[in-house]
Parts: sequence; C-alpha cells; structure tokens
Amino acid sequence: MLVVAIVRQVSLNYNCDLPRSRGMSESDVHLIYEFYGFRADPLTRRLSKGSELLSLTPKAFDTLLILIANRGRIVSKSDLINAVWAETAVEENNLTQQIAALRRAFGERAIDHRFIVTVPGRGYSFVAPVVEVEVAMEEIYEAPRSTLFSVFDRERAFGAVLALAYIFLVCVAGFWPAFSGRALSPPQTVAVLTFRAASSEDEALGAGIRDTLRARLGTLADVTVRPAATTIQTDDSVLAGKQLEADTIFTGSVQRENDRVRVAVEMIDVRNRRIVWGRTFDYDRSRVFEMQDAIAGEAVRIIRGATL
Repeated sequence: MLVVAIVRQVSLNYNCDLPRSRGMSESDVHLIYEFYGFRADPLTRRLSKGSELLSLTPKAFDTLLILIANRGRIVSKSDLINAVWAETAVEENNLTQQIAALRRAFGERAIDHRFIVTVPGRGYSFVAPVVEVEVAMEEIYEAPRSTLFSVFDRERAFGAVLALAYIFLVCVAGFWPAFSGRALSPPQTVAVLTFRAASSEDEALGAGIRDTLRARLGTLADVTVRPAATTIQTDDSVLAGKQLEADTIFTGSVQRENDRVRVAVEMIDVRNRRIVWGRTFDYDRSRVFEMQDAIAGEAVRIIRGATL
C-alpha cells in the first residue's frame, strides 16, 4: 500500500489539472513535457534528450518543474526558494546553483534566451515552447522487460510488485538493527568554510564562529575535522569541499544591523551536492560568545544524527 500511495501522490501533484483522454481515468495517464528535443517526466523525475538521460539533482529538477508549470510567466526568486526549499532556510546562492545546473544540462549560456531567461530584480521565466504529452500508465509496464515479467498480465505484475515490496519491507525491518548503527553514523570528514561577510568587523565575527564550530566538532570521536585552508579560492562550496576531501561542509554568512547580528548556517552534503540542514541565528552584538556556542551546539547535534 505504501508503493501505491507514493505513486498516486506523485500523479496528483503534477497531473491534477490535465485533460483526460476518452476512456482514461486519472490513474491511467500521466503528463510528460517536451521542448526542443528534451523530455521532462514528473513521474519518473527524469530529464532526457533523445536516448540520453541527463543528470540533475532533485532540487534542480524541482526548480525545472516549477518553471515549466509557470512557463511564460516570471517566477520570483523568493517564490522559487519557498517552493523548492519549503522547510529549510537557504540563501539565494542555492537557487542560482540550480539554475546554472539546468542551463548546463540544456547547453545554454546565461546570455541565451532559449530556455530560462533571467529577469533582473524579479526572477526567472521559462520561455521554451512546451508540448504536453499524455502517456498511458500501461506504457510503463510495457517497457522492455525480462521473460519472467512477460508471462504476467498487468494485474498479476502489479500484484507481484506489491508482494515483493512487502517482502522487502519485512526484510528491512528484520535486519534493521544489524545495520542501523552504520546508517545513522555521522559523516567521517567535515570542513568548516569561511563565513561570508560584508565588512571587516563582520569577517572577524565570522572567523570566531568558524573557529568555535571547528573546535566543537573536533571533540566528536567519529568525526575528522579538516584544518583551515587558506589556499582555496572559490565561491563554490561544493567544489571547496571536494578540494578539502570532506564529506560534509559547514558554511554561511554574517549580517549586522546596528547591534543585531544574524548568522545563516548551512550544512552541505558534498557528494550529493545538496543542503541537508540550515538555520538562522539572531542575537544582540553583546552576546556574541553565546551565539557562537549556540551555533556550535546545534551543529554538533545535527552531525550526531546525520544520515548522509
């Protein structure tokens, strides 16, 4: 039933307003978007061109679907961030990285206007002409398959899939205690990058946060903290993490207004190129040490429960 619920929810998310072919119910079809030889399939979450399957992160694919759904209209950066990172506090740079990834997949430069147009000060717009293609769900079952599946009709195949899913869940439940400790083990190598700041005073504050964070993480027995690296010159956090050979990196920014300080912290999974945790901290300037300890304590708690 879990498998059925997931498939149905995906269909409802993306196909709720689609016209249905005669004789086809909502569960019989799903929609694929085609544009300039590309195909974006919301159900399988794949972007392809011809027979080539293009690599996209989940966040980049989510960004693409939102832009396609609002094609021809400008989608503000704040709306995109709120939709793609609904439960995480992230900075605009994260959205910029997803847009850049989409443009690389399309072979498009920022100055081109075939797919995604940047509207300065407002947001982004998907301008490529899109054709909506209804695909029968039965075509998924009729894709190339082994001789074993060819002896089943659709109903029997679906029943077999449910049976296999049930067996898999039972096996996972039985063996979970044996490997749950490894699954919940924290990342082995962590690096703390320099916190971005607008002034030299804020840079000093960011350095204090970075050093406190590094010191607290260094007390964890199963975590190796990379030393500060002054030779890395890149604004790409993931690239910096790879150069430091780190599994996980912490970075963020420092902003100050009068006597109030706001620090945004994010934890990034380097291998999967995604933000796995983020939070903002607001303190009075006079409580800077308390703020540093709070940030470090929260980071240690997250690392201990990480499942990267």
